[in-house]
Amino acid sequence: MKNNQKKTGKVYGIIRYPASILLWFLIWYVAARQINNEIFLPSPDRVLKVLLVDLIPTAAFWKSLLTSLVHIAVGFLLGAVAGILLALTAAFSRAVELFCWFPIKVLKSVPVASFVILTLLWLDAETLSIFVPAMIVLPILYINTLTGMKETDPGLIEMTRLFRVPFVRQLWYLYLPEALPHIWAGASLAVGLSWKSGVAAEIIGLARNSIGNELYQAKLYFLTPELFAWTMVIVLLSILCEGVFQHILRTAKRKQKDCREVL
Repeated sequence: MKNNQKKTGKVYGIIRYPASILLWFLIWYVAARQINNEIFLPSPDRVLKVLLVDLIPTAAFWKSLLTSLVHIAVGFLLGAVAGILLALTAAFSRAVELFCWFPIKVLKSVPVASFVILTLLWLDAETLSIFVPAMIVLPILYINTLTGMKETDPGLIEMTRLFRVPFVRQLWYLYLPEALPHIWAGASLAVGLSWKSGVAAEIIGLARNSIGNELYQAKLYFLTPELFAWTMVIVLLSILCEGVFQHILRTAKRKQKDCREVL
């Protein structure tokens, strides 16, 4: 009985996401057939044809894809590293935490469009698609990391002080294991937001050879299938980047396994 339950669980784990995707594609297909107007809602088969036949074989597609991927990935990594390091500092310094409180609140509250327009006054369009995602990701990773650090067991903290455990060992084996789940959750959210904000920056700034510029051109000439195709590319790239970052976090978590025993 238990073996059957395990097999059922494995099968469910394998098919649940593809099944969900197929269900939504079916809903999309039915809606497109009912509307029967490609300008308002193209069918998924039409969008896939445009993606596979008209876009992917072209050099311009790959140039735009790689440009946006590099810019947004660099922006995400800069924001994530800055947010995590700043949170580690703030966790041990009340002055740093108070100093960061207001700018973090501002970065959290300002709409992406307003932020893009303001920074466009100071930066060129290409740099903008790096800077904006970094500023969107930074407060998310900062808040999540700081929250995890503050949830560390006070008893364990006192024990490390009593036995004079070096600070680096405290940080690696005590604080970071508590913060990693929060960093993981923040990263999952931040990846999607970095792509949203990065592409928005490219659209508003009209960055050359970018996905944002391709989206703008598709919207300008009412090329709705192309618009959907590029949107599909953004979703896939976002999922890919999230998977890569989560793999990095899982690797870090494995290396910290049994950290309580090390202490």
